[in-house]
Amino acid sequence: MPFLIWVNGDEARYLAISQGALFLLVATVIAAAFRPRIDALLSSRRGTATFLVLVFFALLAARWPTFFVRQVPSHDEEQFLAQANIALHFGIPWLAFDPQTEGPLNAYVLALPMAFGAHGDFVTARVMAVLVEFGALAALFAAAALCFGAGIGRLAVIPPLVFWSVSVQDGFVRFTSEQVAIFLSAVTIALLCWAWRREFPPLLAYAAGVVGGTIPFAKLSFMPLDWAILAVAAATLLALGRLPLRARLVWLAALAGGILSFPFLIMQFVAFAGAFRDFWLSYIVTNQAYVSLSNQPLTFLTATDEFGPFFDWLAAVTLAGGLVVALRFRQIPVAVRYAYVAALVLLAGAVDAIYAPHVSAPGYLLVAVIPAAGAAAAGLAAITWVVARDSCAGTRRGLLAVIFVATCLVAQNALLRPHDPWVGPSFEAFLQDAEPDPVSATISRTLRPGARLAIWGYRPQYWVYTSTLMGTRDTTTFWQYTPNFNPNRAYYRRRYVRDFAQNRPEGFLDAGPESFDWEHAGPDTYESLPELSTLVNRDYVLVRRWSGFRFFLRRDLAAERP
Repeated sequence: MPFLIWVNGDEARYLAISQGALFLLVATVIAAAFRPRIDALLSSRRGTATFLVLVFFALLAARWPTFFVRQVPSHDEEQFLAQANIALHFGIPWLAFDPQTEGPLNAYVLALPMAFGAHGDFVTARVMAVLVEFGALAALFAAAALCFGAGIGRLAVIPPLVFWSVSVQDGFVRFTSEQVAIFLSAVTIALLCWAWRREFPPLLAYAAGVVGGTIPFAKLSFMPLDWAILAVAAATLLALGRLPLRARLVWLAALAGGILSFPFLIMQFVAFAGAFRDFWLSYIVTNQAYVSLSNQPLTFLTATDEFGPFFDWLAAVTLAGGLVVALRFRQIPVAVRYAYVAALVLLAGAVDAIYAPHVSAPGYLLVAVIPAAGAAAAGLAAITWVVARDSCAGTRRGLLAVIFVATCLVAQNALLRPHDPWVGPSFEAFLQDAEPDPVSATISRTLRPGARLAIWGYRPQYWVYTSTLMGTRDTTTFWQYTPNFNPNRAYYRRRYVRDFAQNRPEGFLDAGPESFDWEHAGPDTYESLPELSTLVNRDYVLVRRWSGFRFFLRRDLAAERP
């Protein structure tokens, strides 16, 4: 921490370290493109490990200030943290916690560091976000290197690394449900590329299927990308005419078995716990109604200030590569042509996944980060094969690398990026360790860490601030008070009351009037649910009231207080 305090004392120090790490990585990649000896060193196992260490350090050096941001940019991150805390004690999804529009794997990923002693706070979530993003970058490098060579693989990593390093928009730097699914889809693609290079051994096919089968349980809206990955795998199998029919059937059975393994396993646990109906109504039926809530503008994909230039530039590189493929079709190897088409299919699946939920949340744009970079890498590989196919490194390849990297940095404004949101006041506020607000201060003084707290409304951050556990399986009561698009509102209201009565949480926070209100229906206090009102008024006493908030303590615990 003293070192971070010193770095934070002057923005020039932060820029020297963060941009210095990025430029060191860029210089290494470009040098390898010019010099065959450097390329050979970086292509070895030790060189690959060194390159990935540089990638991780560049990402970490740029993003560490976001770990300590105190303000709440959205309510998704604290929902995952609350679910992760309860998952350590009661791990069955849709029974111990309802992941709502996201899958339970996000909670399990955050629960991993907590199981080893990490605190369930925003620092843990942001660190895990960087680790998951790095894992996706490593998988992208592996896939591109397997298809086009290590040189293209190293260049493929630069655009998404720059994007995640320079972004300051909240939806791009916090822990989101998209990040875990991005990692899983990238690993699935890398495994399929490895299987392709190894003539599709059944074990690799099964491994790719297992990872791909977990994606819907991280983010259900990723299904279009998941289907695109499966389509590419099936087309690849059909294209391999040298494989006998029996080998294809074995490989296909291994892939299908892997895809079904995780869903079968988790559904067994859910069904045995008696929560299958909850899974079906919450994760399938309600989410189908949720995606019909609104429509996105067609410009959503490129409208944001940070993602728009990133995607537009990668699309330009991809189209340039496609033009080369069309003009020099017979000069380009079949494998490169096929990989280019496969990359376009994956990118189309990612774009479909962005628009499928019909919600204009910035986090949905992250779905296309890795597929867009992969498609651009395929386009760059086609250009490189025509312009400089005689060697793995040399002057022409080096100049192409310089042009690719330079336009990437310029397109994403990597040299003149703003830093104020992360460096300075946010870190100082973290160091002061001040209570975020009087509500959480009162709850922390009243309830011990690990006590159950039920919240009526849309304020899940209070579980994070107070280190308490969810009093019901709901991280929000969004589904309980939004009737217009929710076909299961009565079910959610009954379930909340049933959980409340069974768990008998030590505390209860009514945050209804201060909640995020999707439909602008006005305040909705706990009295709007008569069964809940009866339980609270009978078994709880009011401890303190604020504007829009009321905190209650269970009556038997209040009687024990002096």
